[in-house]
Amino acid sequence: MLNLEQDPSVISKISCLFRTMNSMMKKELQRFDIGRGQFQFLMYLLKNGDGISQEELNEHLNFDKATTARAIKKLIKNGYLTKKIDDNDHRINRIFLTNKAYQIYNEMVKMNDYWERIITDNLSTEEKEMVQHILDKMLTNILKYKAKDHEEVS
Repeated sequence: MLNLEQDPSVISKISCLFRTMNSMMKKELQRFDIGRGQFQFLMYLLKNGDGISQEELNEHLNFDKATTARAIKKLIKNGYLTKKIDDNDHRINRIFLTNKAYQIYNEMVKMNDYWERIITDNLSTEEKEMVQHILDKMLTNILKYKAKDHEEVS
């Protein structure tokens, strides 16, 4: 059993949550030939609509360009996405969902909701809202830091 008192740091607990969820999700997503990384991109497009540029997708999900490019490439290879050059600006790639992606939409939503229920089990509505608020603040903090020119920690 995990000793939660062993390392009380926020980073350690977030890391543990991330690794554990990744492991669980990886097993479930294998049957669709989707990795945990690709899941985030696919869910965003399924929930928010397609036709956005690769750069816009990158900005909305806060991934670096290389990670976005790899995820899109794999989703295209597996038949979930297509990429088309913008008619007005040939420097822009637009990302579109395929019928295969729409066919698994309900299953993806069920999985996402299931994992959300697992991770928030035994939390009251107020606690869930508080966690969401705290995580939003933490994300804002790290994104502000990332946007600045900063010195490496020595």
